[in-house]
Amino acid sequence: MKLWKKIAILLGVLMIGVPLVIASLFIYVTRDMCGNDVYSEVVSPDGKYKAVVFQRDCGATTGFSTQISILDTSDELKNESSNIYVLAGHPKNVSPDLKWLSNTELNVERSLNGSEYKAESNWGFFKKIRITYGAGNS
Repeated sequence: MKLWKKIAILLGVLMIGVPLVIASLFIYVTRDMCGNDVYSEVVSPDGKYKAVVFQRDCGATTGFSTQISILDTSDELKNESSNIYVLAGHPKNVSPDLKWLSNTELNVERSLNGSEYKAESNWGFFKKIRITYGAGNS
């Protein structure tokens, strides 16, 4: 093989391979930078589900967020963001009270005001849980 072909192959590997390796290392190192700290849990009346209020922390460059997920009672909270509700602020300052109105309806006792990043009205695929917001049954 001629010298210029060897140089071209080496340059190609350096230009494509090295950035791919660096990007892979960056993704590997930063993939678990976020963590969840459980603040409170409320179990549904039939004991099948639990609503978990937690703080999700993704390092010094992000602010506090209060999040809520609905899980089967036997499941542990994974290192993922919420599945129903996200609000800026630390749970000790902004955490809404949760109240199960029935086996299939959860009330987040905080009126929606547009400051939420996420506020789902249903959760689940086959047996849906209805989520309402505001004090009481609103």
